[in-house]
Order: sequence, then structure tokens, then C-alpha cells
Amino acid sequence: MTQASFAIANVNASSDTTKIQWDNWSKAFRQYLDENPDTREILLRWQKSRCNLSAIARSIYRYAVDGSSERRARRKERMRTAKNILPAAILSFRQLEALYRVYSMEEAADRIADDARVAKETWSRIKSRLKAKRLGVSRSWTDLAMIEGFVIEATQRPPTPQELVSLIKAGRAAALQKADSWETNPVNIRKGLKTFKKNNPHQSSLWSRPSRRL
Repeated sequence: MTQASFAIANVNASSDTTKIQWDNWSKAFRQYLDENPDTREILLRWQKSRCNLSAIARSIYRYAVDGSSERRARRKERMRTAKNILPAAILSFRQLEALYRVYSMEEAADRIADDARVAKETWSRIKSRLKAKRLGVSRSWTDLAMIEGFVIEATQRPPTPQELVSLIKAGRAAALQKADSWETNPVNIRKGLKTFKKNNPHQSSLWSRPSRRL
């Protein structure tokens, strides 16, 4: 795996990251791949299938980097704000759309309908995050589901639980963390992802067409 392989993975790896944090992590991640040929081989195989390795890097970064308590508090505050605003906004959009259609203002109604759809999708994702079971000590299942989705898009088959465990170890090591025994058990990863997908059908685009969400 060459250093250039992840060069296009931009610094917006998460809404709370900084360029320095991302650069340090990605450098350590590449070093881990150089020192662990089995994990490097997994990514090289996906790369040959034109898998979006930059998106995978961003996802494993989000999974591994727990962040400071201050950043976690900001995330929770944003989600609380969205929880208070979005349901009312969706209702208002729908009422306004209905009013426009009464007055035959179809173009304006269609625009409002699009806004309502975006707000509803955003609210669905936030509800999923609010109730998602945390995996290990850090991230939810969302990032692993997205990694699975990127691999499926390129190879037409999901990564094995063992391959996901290899990525988890690499991401943790790059973040100077030690992966715990629960998240490095392939059986736990397989069962956990299956349960996550079963309980979150509205999030199916995460593992069926994640590139559309980039």
C-alpha cells in the first residue's frame, strides 16, 4: 500500500476532526499497514476492485477516534438541537406543501417536498444514532456498516468479519488505542452488524449504496 493510496482522503473525515489530528492518524495508519502485510493485502485486494479506499479510511477513522469529552459533548448538543427542531420542521414543510398545492403552486410545492424529504432523511439518521448501541468503547455500528457497503459496491460481496476486525485493529493502533477483546471477535462483529441492519432498515443505503451519501 503506497502512501499515495490515501492521499485524497480529505481532512473532513469527521465533523469534529482537525487537519493535524487527521494527518497524524492517517500517517500512523499507513505505517501500520506497512508493518502488517495481512491487513495491507486486504486493502490492496479491495483497491484492485476499485473500492473507495479514501471513504473506508474516513469511516475507520470515525470508528476509532473517540475524541475528547468536549467534542463528544458538542456532538450530543447538535443531536439534541436537531431532535428539538427537525420533527417540527418536517411537519411545517408538509403543511406548506399542502397549502401550495391548494393554490396550484406546483413548482413551489415540489421544492418544499424536496426540503421535507431531506429533513426526514436527516431525522431518520439522527434517530438511528440516538438509539444505536455503542461498539466497544467508542463508535456505533454505522461506520462499520458503511465500510461493508463500500466493499459491496466494488466487489459485489461483503467483507468478512475477520477483515473488519483487521481494520478495527489498524484504526485503533493508528489512534494509539488498544482494541478490546469484544470488538476483535469476528462472531460479535457478524452478529452485531446483522442486528444493526435488522433494526435500522431505513438506513439500508449505508450498506447498499453508501457512495451516494458522500
